[in-house]
Amino acid sequence: MRRDYIDIGYSPKDTDLVCEFHIEPTAGVNFEEAATHMAGESSIDSWTEIATLSPELAEKLKPHVFYANEEAQSVRVAYSEDLFELGSVPQVLSAVAGNILSMKIVDNLRLQDIAFPRSMLREFKGPNFGLPGIRKLVGVQDRPLIGTIVKPKVGLNSEKHAEVAYNSFAGGCDLVKDDENLTDQKFNGFEKRAELTLKLAEKAESETGERKMYLCNVTAPTCKEMVRRMNVLKDLGASYAMVDIVPAGWTAIQTLREEAQDAGLALHAHRCMHSAYTRNPRHGISMLVVAKLCRLVGLDQLHIGTVVGKMHGEKHEVLNLRDQCVLDKVPADESQHILAQDWGGLKPMFPVASGGLAPTMIPDLYSIFGKDVIMQFGGGIHAHPMGTAAGATACRQALEASLEGISLQDYAKDHKELEIALGKWLKK
Repeated sequence: MRRDYIDIGYSPKDTDLVCEFHIEPTAGVNFEEAATHMAGESSIDSWTEIATLSPELAEKLKPHVFYANEEAQSVRVAYSEDLFELGSVPQVLSAVAGNILSMKIVDNLRLQDIAFPRSMLREFKGPNFGLPGIRKLVGVQDRPLIGTIVKPKVGLNSEKHAEVAYNSFAGGCDLVKDDENLTDQKFNGFEKRAELTLKLAEKAESETGERKMYLCNVTAPTCKEMVRRMNVLKDLGASYAMVDIVPAGWTAIQTLREEAQDAGLALHAHRCMHSAYTRNPRHGISMLVVAKLCRLVGLDQLHIGTVVGKMHGEKHEVLNLRDQCVLDKVPADESQHILAQDWGGLKPMFPVASGGLAPTMIPDLYSIFGKDVIMQFGGGIHAHPMGTAAGATACRQALEASLEGISLQDYAKDHKELEIALGKWLKK
């Protein structure tokens, strides 16, 4: 039966879910054998011939390895939609990124991309707000958004946390978020932090005339508690919730997305822990797949990397993630292991560039991403010699200079905060 899975002449149906894999057979196993076992294990087969699999069922549900390039160590497999619970990310991943990653018959196996059929897209709502909705929420249409993370990551009490957030807002930040490992610790409880920070966000709005968004982390031990925390934010008048998507898991994320629809909250996706399975280019799951699942499920904005900051990610990788966030139709790119994807009108996500950024990097960020990006700074704001508010102001000044096509050095002549930021961070 397994010999039937190699089907190079097969043309995937519109209803097929298609995956591309990087595959490295173990010593003594040929390429086609490894590809065949992988395709079978991810669908209907087992390690040996099984009497319970009838020829009729096998013919209906068998996978099709329709592309196999041994030199490039790449295969593409088309799966019948009937193999999947189409509205369940956990079930889909249990098949195409489950047991197959542990098979002895391969030394390395990586899920590079998934092309979702229309039938699967129809099972998901996609982002509720998305990029256009976030712009409407914040009231900013013509520039990148500026955000920060309260620093230090953990350790501040609720009052000090709210104060740092307020100074960030007052200096010019549109968004302020919790860091990934701040949830409901004894020194900074969730409900007190949310209440105090949202009050000071409202104060900053009245003083600056700008909308200010606080992204409080609702990541929790259970789905029930996570949803409760989100509803606390709703009752406090928040517009946003943040969640650590990988530690929380896809069931939690799908649950949160459903509940957020009723609560009317935008969802910010922090991708901490993703590198546990995305960073190895030969084994695991690509960040591209994670980004696509986030858009499918319906998160509104997602960290994608920076190109110029501290996080791992080559420029082409980061821009590929950006495209999956914002484009309605993504063309195939064989050299980047990207399958064509028509998103069928699902709203775009707002890409977030975050990790090791300073105000001096804003011209490069604007050149790389254009206006549709959230530029998020941590130490690049809070380590400013004049303090947090000045750090936020320096970021806004650097952005203004970039939008006007003026060098930071020239713009800094009349903008003290930027001048001091250049003195601290500009490479000499």
